[in-house]
Amino acid sequence: MEPLAIERSSNGLFFRPGDFYLDPKKRVEKAVISHGHADHALATNGHVWCTPGTAAIMRARYADRLKSKLTEVPFGESFEINGVSVCFYGAGHVLGSAQTLIEHEGIKYCYTGDFKTKPDDSCEPFQVIKCDVLITETTFADPTYVHPEDQLELNQLDRYLPFNWVVGAYSLGKAQRITSLLSKRFPERKIMVHAEPAVFHKVYEHHGYNLGTWEHYDRHELKADAKFILIVPPKVLSSYHGKPGMVTMFATGWLRPYIRSTHHLRISDHADWNELLNLIDSCGAKAIMTVHGDGMTLKSHLEAVSPNIKVYI
Repeated sequence: MEPLAIERSSNGLFFRPGDFYLDPKKRVEKAVISHGHADHALATNGHVWCTPGTAAIMRARYADRLKSKLTEVPFGESFEINGVSVCFYGAGHVLGSAQTLIEHEGIKYCYTGDFKTKPDDSCEPFQVIKCDVLITETTFADPTYVHPEDQLELNQLDRYLPFNWVVGAYSLGKAQRITSLLSKRFPERKIMVHAEPAVFHKVYEHHGYNLGTWEHYDRHELKADAKFILIVPPKVLSSYHGKPGMVTMFATGWLRPYIRSTHHLRISDHADWNELLNLIDSCGAKAIMTVHGDGMTLKSHLEAVSPNIKVYI
């Protein structure tokens, strides 16, 4: 049994009183979109409500393939869908990423989408929203996942200073965050960005986010003694592995990287175990629905320490 008005369907999460979906998996007529990653933001939904940042990302990603009518709503401004009140708040995941607060018949539902609570200068910060029902991602809902602090991870890169670096990072979100972090920590090194993430770099900068000094990738500058940083999509990273004078790095929160590289750069854009527990404690919800991951460990934990919280997985 799902909590009250929220239900799961083959199309994704459905809020029946408002007749709309949250990040649907298949095309629907009315969709509230949390952020611009392709597994959350389809190009073919009918009417879409999202933040301006997410709309810009969708236009950059899909171009002429975008068929949806987009209604852009800034953070903190309430709007209605079929008489149901909806409002966006920062999720801290990528540019424009939003938690969705839905209020209906005196009950507050908060859908986190993908989120992280740790500081990130490359996107809007996370906000704790008081709610009765929390619908949360559980990508890293396991006590083995406690992400290290960014600066501690960056400090480990000092061992590779004599070499050029090729960093594999997801084109939307991770690549922009990595560019920002590395440009501040290693300002003496030239940063070049592959064409795929560079499209989103431009969107971020258009929305006022300074990612530091970077240039478009130029293969003619890939010299063994250049001391550059090249940021590429994960699928491109392996082509540089083992080349003389280059150190490859894969930026991911997973403990076991699925792409071969010299160094595992543990920087994640998803909440870890402690962030998730802190959110549950601070938002005040008495009902939790888990999505986008395995919620069994979280359910078992909460049943042991907070039996008054009902968990739906």
